[in-house]
Amino acid sequence: MNTESVQTENSVFFKQLDICCKKVASQVGEKSISDWKNSDYIKLSGLLHRKTKVHLSENTLKRIFGKLKKPTRYYPQKATRDALAQFIGFRDWYEFELLHPVTEKEAAANTALHLAPSKPKQNYTFYLILTLFILVTVAGIYYILSSGKVHNVKLICLNPEGKSPHSAIFKLGINGKLSDKAGNFTIDFADGTLKQSNFSDSIANHYYETPGRYFPRLYYKNAIIDTAYVYLQSKGWNIIATMQNDSSRVYPILKKIATTNDYHVSSRDVLDAGVDTSKTFFVSFANVRPTGISADNFEFNADITTSAERPGVRCSQVDLVVYGEHDKHFLSIIKPECTVWGSYRFSEVQKIGAKDDLREFGHDLTNGGRVKLRIENQKVVLLIDDKEIFKTVYHTPIGKLMGFKVIFAGIGSFKNFKLSDLKTGENF
Repeated sequence: MNTESVQTENSVFFKQLDICCKKVASQVGEKSISDWKNSDYIKLSGLLHRKTKVHLSENTLKRIFGKLKKPTRYYPQKATRDALAQFIGFRDWYEFELLHPVTEKEAAANTALHLAPSKPKQNYTFYLILTLFILVTVAGIYYILSSGKVHNVKLICLNPEGKSPHSAIFKLGINGKLSDKAGNFTIDFADGTLKQSNFSDSIANHYYETPGRYFPRLYYKNAIIDTAYVYLQSKGWNIIATMQNDSSRVYPILKKIATTNDYHVSSRDVLDAGVDTSKTFFVSFANVRPTGISADNFEFNADITTSAERPGVRCSQVDLVVYGEHDKHFLSIIKPECTVWGSYRFSEVQKIGAKDDLREFGHDLTNGGRVKLRIENQKVVLLIDDKEIFKTVYHTPIGKLMGFKVIFAGIGSFKNFKLSDLKTGENF
């Protein structure tokens, strides 16, 4: 094997890792990594666990950040790199790599310059042109190899619709001949879990536990090449509890609320469902069904009261999820001191508190508040107690409303729920 090419490849990996580490550090504080002490790594370990549910010890983080000096540089496994990328707002390490290709070009340039013999100063222009030519050639070959040969592959879900829970079965739809190993095609199941699967077997299965409309994505190496959908409807309003650090199961709460105007559960209801209420838990109210309402032209109103402070719940968060045919809207309203954990998404427009200023979404609703979300011709306005707190515009319509979900950290409630189409007047 060519030693120079191996060194170049390794330099790409570690340059990308260094960029990621610097971005992670900027979310923790203002200090340079070189000034970090043991307490900074302990703090990052806790923040990572809360954000991604992945535990990395302070010693592991020191090895990743280069604090613990070893004869050879430590390069973490993919699950660890996924967690670091997710902490700074990326879906996983593949997406982080995809959005930072400059490091590959720099490595190629450095390699080319290193291999080129020294020439007199008057030939500088010639070698600059030669270097640029090499860069363009490498980029073109990379594009052809990574994406040009998989335009004939689609992601197919054999049973995309049903009730929750649901075991979805996926396969590759291939028009013609598959020009690479099936194991190089990976699915992100898009339900908030870190689990991924490839097609080393003829099919891939995934267990969806809660109602919703999901958009699993097919990746070939670093690139998204197709998106499918999985649509799990509910029968009226479903109430389901989940534990923060337990992604293996959910806890259905058997309470009927279809005929009442007050959507709530008690601590006893949650406890009877099997939840350890001394730890962090979430309760979701989901009504998922197709409608004729436009998810790009509607108004939602409700009186919302978030959880009082209790064991495991300090930020009193409420999330609103609007499922559309082609995408979703999502937003978090959270105590002002906790906006680092907030996020929002309106079609293609999205931000997260770990790297963006989301103080507009910092509101304490533990004593209740009137929340209004109005989207008219893809223009978004959010009001709390009739005061406008946020607005934005997105450009890609998401189609008809296919469901609505309210998620509380701890015990929350809402009443006077109303959602209607701004043009037709149809009510949800």
